[in-house]
Amino acid sequence: MVYTLNMLLDTNENFLTFLRTRAQLFHLSNVFFRDFHYGIMAYGESKGRKTSYGKAEELATELVSILEHADILRPIKPGSWMLNYPEFKKPFVKSEAASKPSSGPAVAKNAIATPSSGLASPSPAGSATSSITAVV
Repeated sequence: MVYTLNMLLDTNENFLTFLRTRAQLFHLSNVFFRDFHYGIMAYGESKGRKTSYGKAEELATELVSILEHADILRPIKPGSWMLNYPEFKKPFVKSEAASKPSSGPAVAKNAIATPSSGLASPSPAGSATSSITAVV
């Protein structure tokens, strides 16, 4: 039996959710034509409706056109789009390193004071660097 896009896909949202399980689909991520093509073939098989390679390619072209008109896909280049689907936003994860406040510049416990390391004692009072004063 030859399936139409409406017969094969119950809703675009269900298909996109299915495709998300097979590919890395996130809001503002890149999506390629073959993602849709092979996704339609796999989705049809999961519903017990096998689709030929050529027919799946036709259906993918039709689906991409529908999603472009719905502003869910934004063309980047021929065969690639940006997914504009806020429901698929990547969850924000705060890392431990970012949550810990810093205590200033990190200095190794066994650091050796050299003139280039910045750990050396302050320069003598007569040097040019210590005579700079702020003008108010």
